[in-house]
Amino acid sequence: MPKIRRKTFAAREDLIERTSAVAKKKGFSFYAFLNENLQQTLQAEEMGISLRSLIEERGLLKAAKESSFVLGLETLWYEMADIAYDKAKRRALNSWVESGAWLAKRYVSSGVKDPFLAFKCDFEAFTWNASELDIETEKEAVSIRIISPKFSESYTFLLAAFLESALKTFGYTRFTNDVTRGTIRMKAHRRKS
Repeated sequence: MPKIRRKTFAAREDLIERTSAVAKKKGFSFYAFLNENLQQTLQAEEMGISLRSLIEERGLLKAAKESSFVLGLETLWYEMADIAYDKAKRRALNSWVESGAWLAKRYVSSGVKDPFLAFKCDFEAFTWNASELDIETEKEAVSIRIISPKFSESYTFLLAAFLESALKTFGYTRFTNDVTRGTIRMKAHRRKS
């Protein structure tokens, strides 16, 4: 077996210390841990994926899981929304309204500095099935525009009810909604204290 040569390189001291602590915690030598990570970085690059994008995607899945989201087939999700909406419209809407309020309350009670901003960032990240999604805030107002030709009519109305309920929980009121199949345009104003 040929002898593997080693090469020395320089790195920031704080990064070396933190990396060494993680290696020790995981039961690796610093050398083994660093080489393992370098190999994984090269493997990701060979696959055409940056390590940064892998970490961001993993973070997105972790955040979705922590927010009680599950992955499912898109067409199945729309079909189940249609069935529920057709068979029990009021009950389906109530479920989505309750879920919107529950999720918003989760952000409000999470201790983050700006719960609505955290909700907005996660909602934008989790709603990858929308062709277009814009959530804009301006002083005491918020406007939302979602467009997706794949959304069924039922799903569009259920999602709009979910969003309106979430916004109410964040203190928004006076809604102007324009909802049609595949398109949600919503504007609301925050209650003044």
